[in-house]
Amino acid sequence: MNIDNIEDLKKLKRVTQKEIAKRLGISRTTVARAINGSEFIKEETKSKILELASKLNYEKNYIGSSLANQKEKVVHCLVAYSFNEFYTSEIIRGLNTVSKEYSIYNYNLKITATEIHSPDKQIELLKKILKEDDDIEGLIITPLNRDVIYDILKPYFNKIKIISIGTRLSESIAHVGPNHIKQGAMAAGIVSNLLRDDEGLLIIDNGDDKISSGMYLEGFLERIKHTNISILGPILCGNIEDSIHTIKEMCTKYDIKGIYINRYAQEIYDIIDKNILMGKKIVTHGMANSIKSLIKSGIISFTVMEEVFMEGYEAGKMMFEMIYKNHITNNWKVSDSKVIFFENLNIL
Repeated sequence: MNIDNIEDLKKLKRVTQKEIAKRLGISRTTVARAINGSEFIKEETKSKILELASKLNYEKNYIGSSLANQKEKVVHCLVAYSFNEFYTSEIIRGLNTVSKEYSIYNYNLKITATEIHSPDKQIELLKKILKEDDDIEGLIITPLNRDVIYDILKPYFNKIKIISIGTRLSESIAHVGPNHIKQGAMAAGIVSNLLRDDEGLLIIDNGDDKISSGMYLEGFLERIKHTNISILGPILCGNIEDSIHTIKEMCTKYDIKGIYINRYAQEIYDIIDKNILMGKKIVTHGMANSIKSLIKSGIISFTVMEEVFMEGYEAGKMMFEMIYKNHITNNWKVSDSKVIFFENLNIL
């Protein structure tokens, strides 16, 4: 990386991130992340960027000196708190990372997590925020009751910026999150390669959590029907206790070689007698400490998970663009999905 002619550059009126990026042969986004203290950039790269920025007398503030002097921009973030603490903590970590990086611009993300099974509490909180906070500039929300949330927000569409996260509120509203149907299809694709023709696959349907599980199952069923696997189900259970009873009963009656559950999978696999699961091919969704343990012990073969941290980060970043630059380049930022198995657990 060539950093000669430093003195010539110092004579320029101001040094830009673009200039730093050009001289180091990297993207401007990488430079911005390093300067803003992002935690997901290699330390070696960050050190080289900051070293050159220092030598060039780069002024961190110059880009948005006018923005930095503006009044505080308040964005409320209403995320879902679920059984899967990994999901919630990673969303919040992503949002907090953006808030830290852009704090120089008086960009303030106020984060509140509400229980995933209490949509009414989220509705009450949203109404309270809209009524009491006159300074609200934006809202990032995981809508637990999409129809009601949409109706509440409709009068505010031209007043505040809105982004849904995790589950999409409306096609007309900016969104960050995975394609849950595609993730379900990915899980089915993996199962189809793990099981032979005519081997039994038990599918348990534990209902739609209004965020992902309904779409997981939709994608899974659409993909798995194109195989020659012997499918039992989907059997509607709806809760953990009924699911455990059904799995025990079906595995006793039939030669089950694989199991797929669209909801409460980690809780069920934690509780159920592991002897029932041994030797079966099991693919699930998401990540948590219990899922890691189940993968290590060989109970779960694979899990299909979304880049949850990046969802929080991208939502916060997209909101910044909407508020300060009044535009976004893409109405739906589709987050990446990862397939995690024993050999690549260390990437988490």
